[in-house]
Amino acid sequence: MIKERPSDNFKTAITDPPYFFGCQELLGKLISSPFKVRIILGGRRSGKTSLLRATEWNFLDPGTNRTIRAFPIFISLQVEQPKGLDNFRYLLIARLREAIGRWSKVPVSGLREMYRQFLGQIKSGEVTVSFLQQLNIKLDIANPDYERQLNHDDFRQALIATIKELHKMGFEGICFLLDEAEFIVNQSWSNDAWGYIRGIKDTDTALKPFLGFVLSGYRSLKDYHQRVGSPLVDIAEVSWLSPLNNIEISELISYRAKDEEIPLLPQKGVNFICEWAGCHPYLTQQMLNQIFDSYIKSNKFISTEILIEDLLEYHDHDFLRWWNFDRKTSELQEVQKLNDEERVTYLKLVQCRQSTDKNLAQMINLSRQKVSEALDVLLGTGVIRHIKDTRDYEVGARLFEEWITRQK
Repeated sequence: MIKERPSDNFKTAITDPPYFFGCQELLGKLISSPFKVRIILGGRRSGKTSLLRATEWNFLDPGTNRTIRAFPIFISLQVEQPKGLDNFRYLLIARLREAIGRWSKVPVSGLREMYRQFLGQIKSGEVTVSFLQQLNIKLDIANPDYERQLNHDDFRQALIATIKELHKMGFEGICFLLDEAEFIVNQSWSNDAWGYIRGIKDTDTALKPFLGFVLSGYRSLKDYHQRVGSPLVDIAEVSWLSPLNNIEISELISYRAKDEEIPLLPQKGVNFICEWAGCHPYLTQQMLNQIFDSYIKSNKFISTEILIEDLLEYHDHDFLRWWNFDRKTSELQEVQKLNDEERVTYLKLVQCRQSTDKNLAQMINLSRQKVSEALDVLLGTGVIRHIKDTRDYEVGARLFEEWITRQK
């Protein structure tokens, strides 16, 4: 029988520590300096949420010896959908207090089991209400949770009290992990929200040494950060996610093969996966699903020809959204798509197979800056790769390239 796999068959974010591979350098930066403002950019299914979850469990791990330990608060803004700045402030405090309540109930154990218990617990919003009442903060508890609001003074008072409490628990401060930050970017009050965070990090001496924010997103967040006058300019450090490397993919394949009791793939098979999935985490996981499922059903590995055809059909919807062909579907209005400059840059790189931003700019008659920005997005989407220790870029996932070829 096919073993049940985590994360909805690896379609959703990884929350089980042993299954998380790659991004170690970026993860190290997040956990070593948690009280900064950072922006993590990447395309659909590139691993942004998994990285934030990995940051969360590393901060919570009681067995670490790091000198700085922040208490992490993961918030999906697309799920929460705050209604304005006051509601956003309330949301930050509410999820912070609920997480502390869950953490106090988790026994000290191995990271994997401890984290499962932490995620599995449910805490009522009354935890937040009770805490705020203790601080003499008035809150209309008759309103549904999404309508509750906090002004600046009440928010600040709640944060200072919580930071003092966390110091006693062995945490130096708080790191808010704000996933899908495009939701706020696309609101009329986004400048107020990010300007408020900037004000705290610029001038509030009681809070700024103990408060960090990590925002994840894609094109809208990138464009907002770069906009003239954006409150995030100068205070946020930006990092693009990139595909895994061949060594990380080999480790992922070995772990899953052992875990699912599948014979270890020969090096030729590993190389094939790296080439056709381009070391993209989602494409790699789905390719392994097809390979392993076929072996379990027939006791032999699927042929490469059938595998490619099955995957092209399986990922047609994903690739359609990445490339943004005009097929008049509402989903093509999403921001997670390539624009004209990125498409022409990709197609030229397909012809060249390997090139620098300077050479590509000359060949397609665009400025070097425009091409460099396009390459950043293509890297974040995971369809090209940067060749280590060089200025060259190369085509990544051959599966995506094959899909593009068949659309012509």
